[in-house]
Amino acid sequence: MEAGTMTPRTRAAQINSATNRSQAATTAVGERATTGLERGLDVWASRLKEESGDGKVLGEQALVDRWTSAVSRWLMDATLLADVPNLHSALEILRAAVLRLEPDGPTARLEAAVVTLAEVARAGLDRARQNDLADTLDPHSWAARMLILAHEKPHITSAEIVTKLGTHEAQISRSGKTLIEQGLLVKNRHGRSKGWHTTPRGAVAAQRLANRGND
Repeated sequence: MEAGTMTPRTRAAQINSATNRSQAATTAVGERATTGLERGLDVWASRLKEESGDGKVLGEQALVDRWTSAVSRWLMDATLLADVPNLHSALEILRAAVLRLEPDGPTARLEAAVVTLAEVARAGLDRARQNDLADTLDPHSWAARMLILAHEKPHITSAEIVTKLGTHEAQISRSGKTLIEQGLLVKNRHGRSKGWHTTPRGAVAAQRLANRGND
C-alpha cells in the first residue's frame, strides 16, 4: 500500500491517541484534586476537633490566623470544583465547632473565624448545588425554558409564558411548582397581575441552561 493512502489513517490514529491521553489526564487531575481536598479536610478538621475550648491547640492569634487562611484556601478550591460532599462535610464540622466554642475567653478569635468560615462553606455548598441542578435539567425542557424566560423578562406572567412557549396553562403550572420547590423561581404580585421571576440561585441556573442550550 502506498504511503499516501496511510497518511489519513495514521493522522486519525494520532488524533484519537492524543484525545484519549488528554481525557485520561483530565480524569487524573480531577481524581488528584478530590483526593487532595479530602486530605486537606482531614488535616484542618482534625486540628479544629482537638480544640476543646480551652485554647491549648488554637488559642494563639498567629495559630488561628494561619489555620483560618488554610481553611479559606481549601473552601475556595472545593467551591471552584463544586465538590458537594466535601463542602457538606466541612459545613457540618464547622457548625459543630460553633456550638462547642465560646465567643469569649481563649478561643474567642477562633470562634469568630469559625462562624465566618461556616457561612462561606454554606455559600459554597449552595453554589455547588446550583451547578448540579443546572447540569441535571434538560435545557430544552418546559421547566428550563420557563426559567430562562423568567430570567430574561422578570415578572413575566403565566399567560405570556404560555404564548411564548406554545404550551398550555397546566404545563406552566406544573413546571412553575417544580421550580419553586427547587428554590429557582418565585411568583409575586406586580401591579394588578402576578408575575414570575428568578431567585439569585435561579438566575445562575438560567444562565447556565441558556449557555448549554446554545452549544
